[in-house]
Amino acid sequence: MLSSPQTPGTRKPMKTLAPDKFSFNFENLRLAHGRNTTFLCFQVETKAPPSLNSPDSGIFQNQDHCPSHHHAEMVFLTWFQKRLSPAQHYEVTWYMSWSPCSRCAVQVAKFLKSNSTVNLSIFVARLYYPRELETKDGLHSLWQAGAQVQIMFFQDFKYCWENFVNNEGKPFQPWKNLDENSKDWDTELKDIHRNTTDLLTEEIFYSQFYNREKKSSIPRKTYLCYQLNEPQPVKRCLHYKKGYHAVTRFIDGIVSMNLDPARSYDITCYFTWSPCNRYARKLVSFIEDYPNLRLKVYTSRLYFHWCWMNMQGLQHLQNSRVTVAVMTFRDFEYCWKNFVDNQGKPFEPWEKLDLYSQSTERRLRRILKPLTPDVLNEDFGNLHL
Repeated sequence: MLSSPQTPGTRKPMKTLAPDKFSFNFENLRLAHGRNTTFLCFQVETKAPPSLNSPDSGIFQNQDHCPSHHHAEMVFLTWFQKRLSPAQHYEVTWYMSWSPCSRCAVQVAKFLKSNSTVNLSIFVARLYYPRELETKDGLHSLWQAGAQVQIMFFQDFKYCWENFVNNEGKPFQPWKNLDENSKDWDTELKDIHRNTTDLLTEEIFYSQFYNREKKSSIPRKTYLCYQLNEPQPVKRCLHYKKGYHAVTRFIDGIVSMNLDPARSYDITCYFTWSPCNRYARKLVSFIEDYPNLRLKVYTSRLYFHWCWMNMQGLQHLQNSRVTVAVMTFRDFEYCWKNFVDNQGKPFEPWEKLDLYSQSTERRLRRILKPLTPDVLNEDFGNLHL
């Protein structure tokens, strides 16, 4: 029988699910309306034997329409943290009816980064709002924290049936389209992983990072590739999505990582277009909140460089301990090797790449040059009036 529903105060795992409860909630339908409860079946493996007070397996569930701290993932972490021993290594496996929401994903990732002795593997029957940007970013935070996130297939459902269901000795009977749905969910998760890791296609890289500033027949958007230097570097590519600017996505992504304030970090960003005044100031505000973070900004092109406001934005960046520079051949080659699905091909520079870089560098140098009387006189003379 299914144990009585949990309340946030008890936080005790259930032992088994009723067969109909398992089948209804874990059925991997592509459209699963009415299934609002997340069930989390867990196993914890250590070298120490399990005890009655600290079982090595069980089931948690969330409460319908409850705040995220009552979600099954948070209930598990609250229960598990009380049992953690710094001398013990843990292999934790979750089988979930729904993948974690974005808030829970970020909190689980934070927990994993703070507890290096815990390895987490997550198997999910269905993806929770997989087309939402926040969901994708949440899954990305889990991957970056070292968690394995995979779709459940027949063997996984069968394993849960045999270990977490009061099956009364009956064998697992797969529901209709189980295999097909697993394959569809798996394809969607792999697409999210690929697009979140964001390796650019060759076509996008060559068209968007092309460093000639004159108008192009192909619309050129703001792409931002960045690397956060940690023992395991974090690399991502971002671009504008549905009102969510690449710079905003970058800042939100770094904030969600909950960086250790006692450590120093280096982030290098590669832009197709330099930040406009508005987003340059957002970067400055971000840096001011993270005094232990050093930021370098390299750009392929300057965005409306003749606009006084954008000039001020770039100057503001430089005056706020942010390195601002123009991409050269070595930078384009680095991006090609690290942020492009290049299929093992070498970087092929386009014609006049170096010439365009040098021209853009001269413009940037003039923008960032302190405004002394000599510079103003020089600029006035260059007007050729």
